[in-house]
Amino acid sequence: CKKGFILDGFPRTLEQANKLDEMLKSKGEKVNSVIALEVPDAVLTERICGRWIHKTSGRSYHVKFARPKSLPEGATPSPANMKDDVTGEPLMQRSDDTAEALVKRLQSYHESTVPILKHYAPGGIVTRCNANQDMPKVWAEIEGAMNKLKDGKSWYVFAAVVAS
Repeated sequence: CKKGFILDGFPRTLEQANKLDEMLKSKGEKVNSVIALEVPDAVLTERICGRWIHKTSGRSYHVKFARPKSLPEGATPSPANMKDDVTGEPLMQRSDDTAEALVKRLQSYHESTVPILKHYAPGGIVTRCNANQDMPKVWAEIEGAMNKLKDGKSWYVFAAVVAS
């Protein structure tokens, strides 16, 4: 990690952020960039709850963005009509990709992770990126944030998805 590192999804709590700060401080370093990928809760719900996977191959599908051929137009997705395009085997949803589980995940996120952004904000190192747009635009915003760091300093980036 001579040139630094990127942390994706860590720290997840303020306690972890404080421990990270202590560890870096002991090495004469500090977090110098935080990139928050912001997406409204409703969009996250649509994206996450629409995901289905073929467990054996890892192929992924989405009820809106990458429908399997087996899902009739206008039909409610179910294990009976969500089949892998290649094998015809049933697709599955991860247990944490359901609407019920997502409510808990978002609540936990807002309670535990959002305070990390407030923790790093006074240092002027938080960049908020609109992740609810086309991928090239999202990447351009991320790249812009990272280009600020190309001054020979280490990169310690915490990437967070922020529901708003």
